[in-house]
Amino acid sequence: MNNNDFNLEEKDIYKLFNGIKIEESEFNDMNEEVDQIQKERIKKNLNKRIKGKKGSKALKYGSMAAAIGVACFIGIKAAPPTFAKNIPVLNSIIQMLNNEGGDHGEYEKYSQIVDKSVTDKGVTLTINEILADESKLVISYTIKSDKKIKGLEVFPLQGLLKINGKNFSGSGSSRGKYIDDYTYVASEEANIDSFKAPEKFNVDLNVSEIANIKGKWNFAFSVSKEEIAKSSTIIKPNKKVSFPDSNITIDKVVLSPIGTYILINGEFKDKVKNRNIPGGEMFEYNYWIAYDDKGVELIPKGIGSGAADSSKFSSKMAYTKVKGIPKHLTILPLKWESEGGGVDENGKEVHFSIEESKRPKEISKIIDGKYPIELSQGKMGKLIIKEIKTEKDKTIVKFTAEGKAPYTQGTSLSIKDAFGNDVKIKDSDIRKNEEKPNEFTMEFEPLDPNRQYRVCTGDFANVEVGEDLKFNIEIK
Repeated sequence: MNNNDFNLEEKDIYKLFNGIKIEESEFNDMNEEVDQIQKERIKKNLNKRIKGKKGSKALKYGSMAAAIGVACFIGIKAAPPTFAKNIPVLNSIIQMLNNEGGDHGEYEKYSQIVDKSVTDKGVTLTINEILADESKLVISYTIKSDKKIKGLEVFPLQGLLKINGKNFSGSGSSRGKYIDDYTYVASEEANIDSFKAPEKFNVDLNVSEIANIKGKWNFAFSVSKEEIAKSSTIIKPNKKVSFPDSNITIDKVVLSPIGTYILINGEFKDKVKNRNIPGGEMFEYNYWIAYDDKGVELIPKGIGSGAADSSKFSSKMAYTKVKGIPKHLTILPLKWESEGGGVDENGKEVHFSIEESKRPKEISKIIDGKYPIELSQGKMGKLIIKEIKTEKDKTIVKFTAEGKAPYTQGTSLSIKDAFGNDVKIKDSDIRKNEEKPNEFTMEFEPLDPNRQYRVCTGDFANVEVGEDLKFNIEIK
């Protein structure tokens, strides 16, 4: 999607659609350029905006912030009624940004359009869409300023949210991108597992600062989980597994149209004071690789988050939407050690280090045009580079991964120049074909044909694979 998709202002959109008349039945006759999900979404979310006499209703779109990807048609001087069949639907910011990260959940199908804007101090914040399932609340928003803006990658909303009037705080994630120097769009996820939100709930959002600009951007809207709940499968297996340092109970598994979640609680076998120190591991083997019943690795979205004290802990393993409803999930626990630091309960700085033998080492080979190129990844397996091709605006790397966790292994591939600098990734969605789940494609900024590069990965020396801890969760 290029930046030109966002150049039209709201008044231009109204002009573009001015005078267009649409029979409501025409939504059912949209041509093959519009898929079924988009038809249903347009019908559901825009039906309330259709005004006029029965059998001849005018179509209006809301603010431009919600209309990502509106196409421009060159050479059209008038808009006859038949043109309505080719009007592109409102694309979902949430869907677009998650697609770019390899998450192809059905966000667009279940999102509810909010389309509310507040402007203060020359900055407009628009809440575009919202949706929620059993585990997470997802909000998309647009920030538009009359001056150049930056630093919005660290603009979290979740600490500013209230659910049914109660303060909400928790873990989450965010994806965003600059459309131009003045416009930023983002999709933010907030974990609501512990909040136990009802089927319908109210959300308040009060923002007092954006990009170091003090102001007032307050919103109130509601969200319903009812529709997405109808398409979700929830099981409570009450399965118990034993780990070296803990005993764990699988409380709940959720298979939602927008994600897969495994919620657990556990007890440590030995009590250790200050166990939950920032930077330390909450429990051993807390990174769970998950496979469906066909052996396809689920794409991780957030693994091992939770809370712990000296004796107990709770955690969630989150993945993207699983294809279909599998008979079971297979879990392969990993112990993933890393260096870090934090502050204990007494305010003392603590540093976590790993043994020298467990420090991951880089494995690389020169890109010389001869294929295949094999890169060992130690005990995890290997990557096999089949082709590296540079086009006008990107370099495409096609490869397969063989080993314990092919998708996880694939995400470790990178390209570096002769000075050790990473070549920027253009598209982080590496699994392009669900029918060939262990074949991957990565896109980078175009390589300079006059410079030397290396294709790289790591040897996963800091990862212990819990083969003897592998177990299944039956889906009934």
